[in-house]
Amino acid sequence: MPEDHNRSLLELLVKISRDVATVLDLRTVLQRLLYAALQYVGGERGSIVVMDDLGKPVDATIVYGRQFHEHTTQQLRETVEKGLAGWVAQNRKPVVIPDTSKDDRWLRRADDSIEKSGPKSAICVPLLARERMVGVLTLVHPTPNTFTEEHLELMQAIADQASVAVLNARLYNESQRQARVMTALAEGAAAINTSLEMSDVWRRILNQTMQAL
Repeated sequence: MPEDHNRSLLELLVKISRDVATVLDLRTVLQRLLYAALQYVGGERGSIVVMDDLGKPVDATIVYGRQFHEHTTQQLRETVEKGLAGWVAQNRKPVVIPDTSKDDRWLRRADDSIEKSGPKSAICVPLLARERMVGVLTLVHPTPNTFTEEHLELMQAIADQASVAVLNARLYNESQRQARVMTALAEGAAAINTSLEMSDVWRRILNQTMQAL
């Protein structure tokens, strides 16, 4: 591999590391990582699904047309259980699909029909940090046979560089959530001690629990 190419790759990885390493907000880390992958690898859409230590999806960022899109828990579950991201997470191996219409690992949706967007090219790589499966990064190009093994190697290098930052942000979010729950429980206990009206007690506990979750 040419020296200039190696230098450019190293500079890119250092830049991505700087962009995500100092951020603890999980959504911000995912957005920066996904935008970097789309910019340097290519594609019209992409997604990052973050998983907990049990392999269950806990969060995600989806970009389509350079805009972020909301997702549902059901969509994440289907992607991990039936789609390409699930295969990559289970096997812990990166994969490039030249034509999504010819690969059973691709979860076909309504816009994959010939009448709409049709077949695509896709890359999917695991996010592994300290031997832990953190998540899965996927990029999609509207033209089949666009992504190559070189794109796959670059994508995996980006994922490897950012995986620890994703893990740290996930753990930070989990700790913040646990702190909110503990605070709600403490305030609920205080409400029981200061109020004799049970309806008021349950109302306070419910409000505090909803805010925490």
